[in-house]
Formats: sequence, structure tokens, C-alpha cells
Amino acid sequence: MGERLVLDLETQREFAEVEGRKPELLGVSCAGVYSYQEDRYDAYLEADLKDKLGPRLQAAELIIGFNNRRFDMPLLQPYVPYSVTTIPVLDIMEEVVKNLGHRLSLDSLAQATLGRGKSGSGLDALKWFKEGRFDLITKYCLDDVKLTKELYDYGKQHGRLFATSRFSAEKLQIPVFWPERKRDVCAITKMLTEAFGKRLQVEIEYLSQSVASGESTQRTRCVDVYAIREPYFEGYCHFRKDVRQFRIDRIIDIKPTWQRYTIPPDFVPTAIAE
Repeated sequence: MGERLVLDLETQREFAEVEGRKPELLGVSCAGVYSYQEDRYDAYLEADLKDKLGPRLQAAELIIGFNNRRFDMPLLQPYVPYSVTTIPVLDIMEEVVKNLGHRLSLDSLAQATLGRGKSGSGLDALKWFKEGRFDLITKYCLDDVKLTKELYDYGKQHGRLFATSRFSAEKLQIPVFWPERKRDVCAITKMLTEAFGKRLQVEIEYLSQSVASGESTQRTRCVDVYAIREPYFEGYCHFRKDVRQFRIDRIIDIKPTWQRYTIPPDFVPTAIAE
């Protein structure tokens, strides 16, 4: 099994210096990585991205970052000989937007959740690149990696992050669900669809939202799949003895059983809940 890595990249240019808002045109000045397996921070300069960092990311189990799906990974694409879309990614920013409806900076999220923020700014890193101060860029980049790692660790342990409200001094809670995946979402969706087509009951390891009930959030359930409409599916849960709706991205693992089922003739899919 590959490494679970936290990744952050610094750029050589800002968007105002290139045509369009295309991260792949900005150039990488420094890449910072933390490995959970090795408990170690590493930094890579531009010359090392293709031969050293590229293979490491391609073999990784999961890449954790902040806005890494839409920024860091496209920024990295010119340096690696494979499509970065094939790399499994967990983007903390996506969870924030899904729950708040708007974006937050890494600094504001860290301030509200961890009580401390970034050690500098992206503009500082751009200035240091022009000055050739790679020592300062490397430190700043690895500081951001550490901050991202601590946000991920906090969310994994507590099931939530915090944000500052735009309208009051009260902090907003952001529920998050990011356990270590045994399979990626695409593989889970494919297996779910195949089992549904063959009417084979599935056994899923599922992360529930019922944290406040005192139950474990993670539980194995046997489900007869009645309907799939991404990002949800609906079916009869043998644990709850009722028809329930599930989010596909909260399935940690899945395996079909040889237990067949039939869909009740009076079953009508419910409206998809957001």
C-alpha cells in the first residue's frame, strides 16, 4: 500500500503574470510533503519534481491538501508524465465549500480551528522566488504542509472543523468525514453499480453522521441496493430494518455477497437529499 501524503506547492508566478487563471502556467518553486508512514517532512525544488516527487505521488494511497484538486494538482501536471487526475485526492477545501457554500482561506480555517494561522503569505513566497531565497520558500511551504496536516488530523479525530461566521463572533462548525479509505470512490461506485445490476446484497463499511447519538460513526451494514443516483444510493438497510439513503463518498469499503434480493414492486425512490 502506498503512502498517505500531505502536499502543498508554492508558485513562481501569480495569475496576473500569465494568460487566464490556469494553474499549470504558474510554475512550481517548491513542493512540500509530509508522509504519515515515515513521519517526515520533505521539500522538493523544481528540478526534482519529475524524477523524485512524481513517482512518489503516483504510488501514493492518498494525497491530502487544501484546494489541491483544483490548484496544486493542475499546477503539478506539466512536471509529471501521467495524468494527475488518476491520483486519489482528499481536498479539505471541498468539504468546507460543501458545508458552508463558500470558500475559506487556509489561514482563516486554521485560526478558527487550531488557534493559529499561516507563517506568511503567498506574496512573500513570490518575492522570495524572485530573490532566489529558496530557504525561506521551503520553510514557508513546509509550514503550510504542517498546518494542513494538523487540520486534517483535527477533522479526522473530532469529525468537524471550525470557521468564523461572517455575521457574528460565534464559530461555525463544519462537519467533515475523511477516514482512511480502503478503496477510492470510483472503485466503490463501480462495485456498487455491478452489485445492483446483479441484485446482489452488499456489505459496506459506512461512515454515518449519527455522531451525537453515542454510536460509533463507522459501522458495517448489509444493504439491498434499490436505486443509485450519484452521489447517493438508496436501499434496504438490514441493520436499521428500513429503507435508507446513503452517500457513496461515505463508504469506506464494500464487498458484494452472494445473497440475492428483489426490489419491492411498490418501491419509489425518494427525493435526493442535499
